[in-house]
Amino acid sequence: MSNQMIKLTQLLGAMALCIMTGACNKNMLDHVPLNQITDETYWQSSEDAVMFATRMYTFMPQDNFVYYEGMSDNGISNDPTTKRFGNSTQDPTISGKEWNYSPMRQAFSFFEHVDQVPGMEVNLKKRLIAEVKFVLAYRYFMMTTLYGDIPFVNSLIKDPNEADLPKTAKSEIIKNVIQWLDEAAADLPQSYTGADLGRATKGAAMALKVRVCLYNEQFSQAAATARELMAMKTYSLYPNYYNFFQKDGDYSAEDIWSFGYTLSVKQNSLRDILGSQALMNGRNILGPTAELVDDYESKNGYYPFTKDPGYKSTDPFGNRDPRLRGTILCPGDIFPYPFFSNINQYDPFNNAGDRIGGDLGSRTGFSWAKNVDRYDYVRSGTNNWKAFRYAEVLLNYAEAQNELSGPSNEVLASLNQIRTRANMPSVEQTFALNGWAMNQSGLRTFIRHERRIELAGEGLRYFDILRWKIGEQVLQGPIYTVHAPDGIASISTENGHKNKYLKTVVDTRYFNNPKFYVWPIPQSAIDASKGVLVQNPLWK
Repeated sequence: MSNQMIKLTQLLGAMALCIMTGACNKNMLDHVPLNQITDETYWQSSEDAVMFATRMYTFMPQDNFVYYEGMSDNGISNDPTTKRFGNSTQDPTISGKEWNYSPMRQAFSFFEHVDQVPGMEVNLKKRLIAEVKFVLAYRYFMMTTLYGDIPFVNSLIKDPNEADLPKTAKSEIIKNVIQWLDEAAADLPQSYTGADLGRATKGAAMALKVRVCLYNEQFSQAAATARELMAMKTYSLYPNYYNFFQKDGDYSAEDIWSFGYTLSVKQNSLRDILGSQALMNGRNILGPTAELVDDYESKNGYYPFTKDPGYKSTDPFGNRDPRLRGTILCPGDIFPYPFFSNINQYDPFNNAGDRIGGDLGSRTGFSWAKNVDRYDYVRSGTNNWKAFRYAEVLLNYAEAQNELSGPSNEVLASLNQIRTRANMPSVEQTFALNGWAMNQSGLRTFIRHERRIELAGEGLRYFDILRWKIGEQVLQGPIYTVHAPDGIASISTENGHKNKYLKTVVDTRYFNNPKFYVWPIPQSAIDASKGVLVQNPLWK
């Protein structure tokens, strides 16, 4: 990365660190950091406006977005809040993760003050306004996705007495979100270079719009916008699935928008959260479920994988969809980048650091490989968090178009791009192999499965569960460890080591009420609202 390219990443990192550590007050315009700048004195140059707009990016998804994986059937976590959401034992005292109106205040402050900047170039102003609209749209999208109807702040509130607002219907807020994204896309460039690399592009605004429309069952808009984005020919899949989530894939043609990290300013925490202790010096805070591992096809396309004639019970993770090993470390796997010892085999049965049930060990016998920087930066990493990528756009298009009109050549072609990159058989070959009927219902099931596999470890599965209303099916009952009664052939039994492990319950989940499809409004927000804000009906 060039020195110019590093500048934006460093700025974002410093600002994110400021917010997360409390070095800057959360309401940054009331208690302004850095030299006591005020609204009256700040807006003196174009650089001031650029800095303010850049600060908005700290409200975009960062590495901790991965914790959503632990709220889904893909992951299990030791983090107390994540665990409670995963187990459906949350309540209004812990639901404030995404309840934050600071981005709204800052966005509308920007809109109000940017015109007073002297001599600002017109196109730069339009672009910065578009960037702020992009972040504003994302924040409202996230809040409505999780909380449903919420207060809608659409101007800069200066009088505290006007700050208590009643709820606005989610559908009305989403109309504004889509309008902001359309306006942003019109004024954002298709790409950047140099110091601006990493800012929101036209494609980023469109990709977010596709996700917003899909999640809100506006399938026609989702499909049309995805088709337009695909037709731009700006984006394509990175050749290697695993490497895309390393630094190799940062700012590549698949990386539509990502949050950047650097070694010198702000490193990500993905190794700490996801990494094997023995091989990566991680902490196994969030691990994959055995059920996710079992959901990968065989490399020949058989589903379940045990149907494949080449299946061997002593090598259950071999002969599988290559994305399994690009995503998850399985017992017996060799990790070729050991950090602090000469251990390079992932062995949760015997390795002290990773042993199932150990202090920093795996909970299920599996650990993540995806997103963990493979190089030695000591419980840290500098690979970007890829928040929007082209493969998701292809999947979003396929789902939306299938919901509109069922299977088509265009839908199959978008899915087959992903299958080809993964070195998996085509959709048509997979359906024929398994004897599945190629119809809307059958393809819907396939697309949902393909989303789970392709996007595993990225935090998006939880939101799919919410919008598909499948929580009662996939987040109920026990969570098990790996089941290896016949032994893992690649794990040596010398020196008293074992290579067998019987399925054991490690946790239980209780998604048994429709209220879990929406988050409770934080009790602290209700208490502060002077009676205007009321709890979501299902949580009363």
